[in-house]
Amino acid sequence: MMIHVLYWGLQQPLWVGDTALTPDETQSPPHHQSTSGLCTARPFPGAGRCASPLMIIDSHTHIFPEGWAARRTALAAREPLFAEMYSDPRARMATAADLLRSMDAHGIDQAVICGFGWDDPALCRAHNDALLEAAAAAGDRLLPFITLSLRDLAAAAREAERCRALGATGIGELRPEWQGLDLATEGDAAVLAALAGDAPLLIHATEAAGHRYPGKQGQRIDALYRFIERRPEVRVIAAHLGGGLPLYAHMPEVREVLSGMYVDTAAWPLLYRPAIFRAVADLIGAQRILFATDFPLRSQGRELSLLQQTPLTASEQRLVLGGNASRLFGLAQAG
Repeated sequence: MMIHVLYWGLQQPLWVGDTALTPDETQSPPHHQSTSGLCTARPFPGAGRCASPLMIIDSHTHIFPEGWAARRTALAAREPLFAEMYSDPRARMATAADLLRSMDAHGIDQAVICGFGWDDPALCRAHNDALLEAAAAAGDRLLPFITLSLRDLAAAAREAERCRALGATGIGELRPEWQGLDLATEGDAAVLAALAGDAPLLIHATEAAGHRYPGKQGQRIDALYRFIERRPEVRVIAAHLGGGLPLYAHMPEVREVLSGMYVDTAAWPLLYRPAIFRAVADLIGAQRILFATDFPLRSQGRELSLLQQTPLTASEQRLVLGGNASRLFGLAQAG
């Protein structure tokens, strides 16, 4: 639970406790059955075959390049948000190898890999290079979402174009408000829409109420709503169940505006109770929810297990675990 204290500012999450990988979680389950109890589509070596394969995709993880954990102090001195979230050496900075070991242990087929929202464009470029290289080395298992500094929009546009040509899957996790954009205005909304193009855009959606935690500030949901309203063509993924934005879809006009938005489930047990899933599925549709863990903040195995304890039906869980992400990211879905 140490990472809870460091990152989210809580001694305990709102619903469940344990987040850290335990020794038994580093072992591959037999017959390629994930810790969720659901068979997945990609058997690792020596695994048995599944009768009903299911592709499981983690749509929100964070990794750092090899060796960057040793640079923690220097990076914190340059980057205020990084200092807020990672200055304590106990805050884990995972690598691609760490993530792949976890995926193998829990039967996760593919994962979106995000970097960090650096202010310095040079750090964004270096981190993006590492993400793209990790994805290439892992075959199709890792899906790179690049990071951009919105404090230098010209550099961000060049970097987005460069990474798009190199095969980036999407963009994010971005924090537009933190980096000075007001998405409630037409000008800044147009800028972000142009940067995104047709790529999925992952945005840290900040809850309007509730406890504070390091890294909470990212994008207020009122301005995010205005952005989606103005720019419905952008394929927005609002992280952390959209910071509660889908709950406003009880209002008919809001439901219409949000009809194209996706949300991910990253770190949901630290914010909500399981009933949130039934509410979100009923309001914007289970087809708009993406399974995500925020690894290494949360254990992938633990999150798979907890998803089974939500009020979603079995068919809805299949959509959330992989069907929706497969459709959004243009992937082949097994089963």
